[in-house]
Amino acid sequence: MGVYREQVVPRVIDRVCGTKEVQVMRAKTVQGLAGTVVEIGFGSGLNVPVYPEEITTVFAVEPAAVATKLAQQRIAVSPVR
Repeated sequence: MGVYREQVVPRVIDRVCGTKEVQVMRAKTVQGLAGTVVEIGFGSGLNVPVYPEEITTVFAVEPAAVATKLAQQRIAVSPVR
């Protein structure tokens, strides 16, 4: 279970939950957020591209190292700290 949970699941979630259709739902979900946000279950950072410009800082909690690695490029190009 360790390899599957640590290596496979984060990659599958990134692909399945990163579709255009899901991104539209994500954008609706984060509407109205502003200031500092705590995102528990940050995953591979799929919410990062749809954060409203009113968000200034995100504290992200994510236990899966692979998901954090997948998020790095999205974080790097985001204006949100």
